[in-house]
Amino acid sequence: MSLPKLLISVVLTVLIFPVVIQAQERLCDTAFEDCRTPLWNLIDAETAGIDVAFWFMQDSSYATKLINRFKAGVPVRVIVDPRANPTYAGNEAVLDQLKAAGIPMRYKIGDGIVHWKMMLFVGQNKLEFSGANYSGNFFVPDAPHVNYMDEAIYFTNDLSLIQSFKTKYDDVWTNTVQYANYANITGPLTRKYPTFAINPELNFPPSVDSSQDFLTRTQQNLNAETKKIDIIMYRITNQGFTDTTIAAVKRGVPVRLIHEPDEYRNLERQWDSWNVDRMYMAGVQIKMRKHLGLNHQKSVLLYGRGLTIFGSSNWTGPSSNSQLEHNYFTTKPWFFQWFVNQFERKWNSSTENEPFVPLPPTQPANLSPVNSSIGQPATITLQWEGGPWAHNYDIYFGTSPNPPLLVANASTLQSGAQGGQPLLETGSPDDGVKETYKLGITLQPGTTYFWRIVGKTMANQTATGPVWSFTTASGTTPVTAPVLLNEGSRAMVLHSPLFTREPFAVTSPLNSITDQRTRVMLFAQNVDPKTSSTWVVTAVSTHGASYQLPIEYVGPFPGLEFITTIIVRLPQDLALHGDLSVNLTVAGVRSNNVVFAIQ
Repeated sequence: MSLPKLLISVVLTVLIFPVVIQAQERLCDTAFEDCRTPLWNLIDAETAGIDVAFWFMQDSSYATKLINRFKAGVPVRVIVDPRANPTYAGNEAVLDQLKAAGIPMRYKIGDGIVHWKMMLFVGQNKLEFSGANYSGNFFVPDAPHVNYMDEAIYFTNDLSLIQSFKTKYDDVWTNTVQYANYANITGPLTRKYPTFAINPELNFPPSVDSSQDFLTRTQQNLNAETKKIDIIMYRITNQGFTDTTIAAVKRGVPVRLIHEPDEYRNLERQWDSWNVDRMYMAGVQIKMRKHLGLNHQKSVLLYGRGLTIFGSSNWTGPSSNSQLEHNYFTTKPWFFQWFVNQFERKWNSSTENEPFVPLPPTQPANLSPVNSSIGQPATITLQWEGGPWAHNYDIYFGTSPNPPLLVANASTLQSGAQGGQPLLETGSPDDGVKETYKLGITLQPGTTYFWRIVGKTMANQTATGPVWSFTTASGTTPVTAPVLLNEGSRAMVLHSPLFTREPFAVTSPLNSITDQRTRVMLFAQNVDPKTSSTWVVTAVSTHGASYQLPIEYVGPFPGLEFITTIIVRLPQDLALHGDLSVNLTVAGVRSNNVVFAIQ
C-alpha cells in the first residue's frame, strides 16, 4: 500500500472508530424522545435471559412483555420492593401479574429500599439503567418539552458494565440476610454468571464497610473540581452534599443547579428546602422546573475532569449507603458531552425551567403561654410551633403592645447554629417538635407582657406571627398549677364509658359513638371545673409527635367534688402506639405530666 493510501486509512480509522463505539451506546432524553420503545424492542428480541430490578413499575406493558418472553422459554429474574405499593398505585398489580406468570422474584427485607432501575439482556449483551422508574411518562413525554419527566435513559453494550451488573445482580439474588423469596423460588439460590471484577467507575451502595458510600465518593470528586459544576438533582436532604457544594463556590468554582420545586416544599422532606436555601445564599445559581411533569433526574457534571456522575442516587442519606443503588462515575467523552448539551438546553429554556425564588416559612403559632392568659408565673418558657420551613427566629418581648427585639436569629444545632448564635431550648422543622425559649429574667408580678415571633428560612425569608400577651400573677395571689392524678408511675385514667384501664386502642368497634374513636377520663385536682379559662390537654408520643386532645367534658367527680373529671378524645392517628405523656393547661398554667399506653 502506498504511503498516501496508508495515511488515509489510518485517518479514517481514527475518525470513524470512536463514532462506531459511541453508536453501540446511547443516552435517551425523555424530554422529547420515546425512550420506552427501544426498551420494548430489547425485551421482545431477547432469547437467553433477562434480569430486572426496580423500585416501582406502574406501566404494565413492561410486565406483559417480560411475561411473554418468559412463556417463550427465556429465563427471567426480578428483584422488587413491595414497600412501594402503598405509595405508587399499580405497582402491586404488576407484582401480582409477574408472580402469577411464575417468574422467580426476590424482594428486600432489610433497611433501605430497592432503588435500582435496570434491565439486563443476556443474549444481546445489552444493559439499560437510569434513575427512571418503569412508568409510562418516565420514559415517554406526554408533550415534548412541555409535559414530561426529566430523565436520561442509558442503553449500553459496554462489556465491563454488563459484567459488573451481572456480578452485583447475583450478589443481591443470593443474599439471604437482606433479601427473601417473593415468589416462584423453590430450590436453592444459585449464581447465574461467573464472578467478574467490578468496573471501578461504578458505585453500588450499600456496603458494610462504606466503601461504596455515594456521599463520600461524590464529595471526593466535588472537592477536586477546579473549573465548573452543573447539577440536576431531584431531592437534596443530606447536609454533606450541600456543604461540599458550598465549599466549591467559596473557592471560586461556579455551580449551577436545576432542582424540583415539589421537593423544595415537600412536607415529608422538610430538609430539602434547608439545603437548597443554604446553597442559594452561598451563591449557587439555581433554577427550578417550570414545565409540567417532574424533574426526577440525578446527574452531576465536573468540567475540570470531564466527569459525569449519573445514576439512581439522590443527594440524601438513604441514597448514600442504605438503599440499593447504582451510579456511574465516568469520564467517557461522548457521555459527558451529551449531558453538557442536555444541561445547556434545559438551563437556557425559559419555558422548561425558571430562576429559583426562595419561599417564606409558615406563620408561627402560639403554644404557651396561651394568648391573653392570666396568673402566669414569674419564670416563663415561651413555646410556639414554627412550622416545617423556619430554622431561625427573632423573639420580640416586653411590656409594650409593640414589643422590642429580645433575641435575634435564635436557632438550634440541628439547623446549623454557628458559634455564638443564640440557641433555643428545643426546636425542629420535624413534625411534632415545638420551639421553646426560656426567658432568662424574672418577670414582675401582676404585669402584662407581649411577645411576637418572626420565623426565618435559611434564605432569610420571613413570616411574622401576631402579638400575643399574658399576665403574671399578682404578688399576693400565688399561682396553683393543676395536678393530674397518678396511680404509682402511671396515669389515673379510665376508658369512657367502659371504665376499663390502659392500654387503649385509638379506635374500637366497642366504642358506642359513631366515629368509634376512644374517649378516656383523666382526673385532676387544684382546678375549678366551672372556670371560664381556656383548657388545653396536650399529649406527646414516645417519638416526639405532639397532639392536642379534644376535651368533650369537664365536671366534678360525683361524691368527690375536689376532683375534676376531664373526658378527652384520643388522637386520630392509627400509627400511634406506646406511651403517651399528657398534661393539662388551664389559663396558661400547666400541670404535671402523666403517662398511659396506646396499644
